[in-house]
Amino acid sequence: MKSSSRSTHNGLSNIPRASAQVAKYYDDWATEYNESLANWNYDAPEQVAFILRSKLPPDSVILDAGCGTGLSGSALKLAGFSTIHGIDVSPRSLEVAGNSGTYHSLQTMDMQQFPFALPDSHYDGLICVGVLTYLTDSAATLREFSRIVRPGGVMVLTQRSDLFIERKFETVLVKLSSERLIEHVRISEPRPYLPANDEFSDKILVHYITCTVV
Repeated sequence: MKSSSRSTHNGLSNIPRASAQVAKYYDDWATEYNESLANWNYDAPEQVAFILRSKLPPDSVILDAGCGTGLSGSALKLAGFSTIHGIDVSPRSLEVAGNSGTYHSLQTMDMQQFPFALPDSHYDGLICVGVLTYLTDSAATLREFSRIVRPGGVMVLTQRSDLFIERKFETVLVKLSSERLIEHVRISEPRPYLPANDEFSDKILVHYITCTVV
């Protein structure tokens, strides 16, 4: 299965960004997704869950933004969180996530459409793992994230190293900090993302971004 996962998903680094195409791509992949990511030594969910747990108590209400098949939700649960909500553009991925029994609620949502159908200041924490690739308006996305997380809440995000540069992501973070939407921003050095995937390997890495909502 390892070799077929690699061949089936050549071009993963550059799939179309339009929401409908993203939804179809991940709908088609949903039943094999978890196995594919395990074959590629993907550990971003565990990394993000560890960071968030170091910032928030286990009774916090967490949103997994772009939860997919539930890998990050499972990592959050293992880290001690019990109230986890998920949103994603792929209905089939949400079905798989629902089978895990991890989530308090799951909702199909196109995160390229603003505002999200979610209330202000509702969550104590938010994670967005492997999803900002498809959310090309970084500033608008982070503003919306900061709207739905309570003041003092924590966000932990990942952004690919190539897109971090291409989309001037650090500049976006500085701008939102100057607008007093976020503070205490921490950006990790680039780390391995899909180390056993030939397309990513040591060529496309990932930054972990942590910030507090003002």
